[in-house]
Amino acid sequence: MDQHYDRVEVPEDLEAKISATIDRLAAQEDAGKKEQTEPVMIQLKPRRDIWKTIAVAASVVLLLTLAVFVPVREPAVQLADTYTNVDEAYDETERVLQYVSSLMNKGIDKVEQTHSEISSNNTLNKFIEINKK
Repeated sequence: MDQHYDRVEVPEDLEAKISATIDRLAAQEDAGKKEQTEPVMIQLKPRRDIWKTIAVAASVVLLLTLAVFVPVREPAVQLADTYTNVDEAYDETERVLQYVSSLMNKGIDKVEQTHSEISSNNTLNKFIEINKK
């Protein structure tokens, strides 16, 4: 085999050409890697924006949920007595009960008046029936 290679003429600058070709291919390969990595960076930026948007939306939903479902605690209102003097309270109670009684008496008077009118009408009706016979 060495005899076969002995007959082949090798140019003197072949080694320099091969080195230049290797360097050129390596440079092209590095440039290709940079081109491939740039779109990946561009893809990552929108993903980050989406995650930021999702995080803000989740925070807003959480705050709204807390605002709606967490009850607002108002301080307990303790009712106080209106009268501190027992005699005044008794007098006021008696006055209110007398007022209610007077209103009920007015209603009872109206009922009695209506009852007497009905009785007189019934008496008249009986008298008219007797006279018709």
